Amino acid sequence: MSKKTKATLTKAEKPMSREEQLERENERLRLEVAYLKKLKAFRENPDAFLEKHKQQSPLNSKKKGSD
Repeated sequence: MSKKTKATLTKAEKPMSREEQLERENERLRLEVAYLKKLKAFRENPDAFLEKHKQQSPLNSKKKGSD
């Protein structure tokens, strides 16, 4: 078994402290709230949401003539 696999197993087997459990739950809840806010914004106005969050294609982001 490799060192990386052993380290993963021992870390997974180690029980989390109450503080660690609460920190993990807190982070999960933060992510959930952020997701729900985005979902609400999308439902209220899908076109504006999509325009605001449009991702540029890597091909489009290169400036022409910058060689």
